[in-house]
Amino acid sequence: MLEVTKAQVVKLLADLGIQSGDGLLVHSAVQFLGRPAGGLQMYLDALLETVGEAGTLVVPAFNFDFTRGAPYDPAKTPSRDMGAFSEFVRNQPQARRTLHPMQSIAILGRHAEELANRDTPSAFGPGSAFERMLELDFKLLLLGADARAISMFHYCEQRCNVPYRYWKEFTGPVRTPAGWQERTYLLYVRYQTIRREALLQPELTLDPVVEWMRARRQWQTLPLNYGSLSACRLQDFVAATERFLVQDPWSLVTNVQVLPDGSYEILQQPEV
Repeated sequence: MLEVTKAQVVKLLADLGIQSGDGLLVHSAVQFLGRPAGGLQMYLDALLETVGEAGTLVVPAFNFDFTRGAPYDPAKTPSRDMGAFSEFVRNQPQARRTLHPMQSIAILGRHAEELANRDTPSAFGPGSAFERMLELDFKLLLLGADARAISMFHYCEQRCNVPYRYWKEFTGPVRTPAGWQERTYLLYVRYQTIRREALLQPELTLDPVVEWMRARRQWQTLPLNYGSLSACRLQDFVAATERFLVQDPWSLVTNVQVLPDGSYEILQQPEV
């Protein structure tokens, strides 16, 4: 397997326009980049060196066990299916984490305290840490990850009130700064059906958004071994995504076609 060095990563970050003082929301799948010289610490060192002391590093630390009755402790509950690097960042002694028990983020750097203290019923709602990252003009970095991993897409889905999702409440024990409390949080979940006789698990793509941004030089991608790094401004991503969702809220769902009479045709039926 090809090796990845800190010097390589630092250079690629600079070439992508990442600089000192930046806030970065990082989605990662570093297994596609090669064998990291120095392990996961190498990636963290490269990112922190690039953004500097005035910068902020954010990774998703989602875990949906709360939906099945598990308690949530921001200091101990692991992230799941977010990649090894996200869990590595979450475990850093200086990392802070938001209280949302299903869609939390882990944060290092200048804005860590401010973002971690944002406690909203929806992780992507008004006043949330995700909204604050937009206000602070954060950038998005895909470190080997595919565009489908971009969590900010959920912010756009909520704002555009997409018809293939609905609000659901979950209540359970959450460890807060004041101790364990029974708390209720919201999740914007996908419908499992769009009509009684048809099962639907909406399958989504962000390829049209990426291509639209790339054509306007808002999205940059550079190769690295078996994968790539991509970057853009979060504000540009949200504007581009909402452009698609406002014109047609089904435009990024790949297995449904809306017919002229307003009915739905399922293009791909999942196996039951």
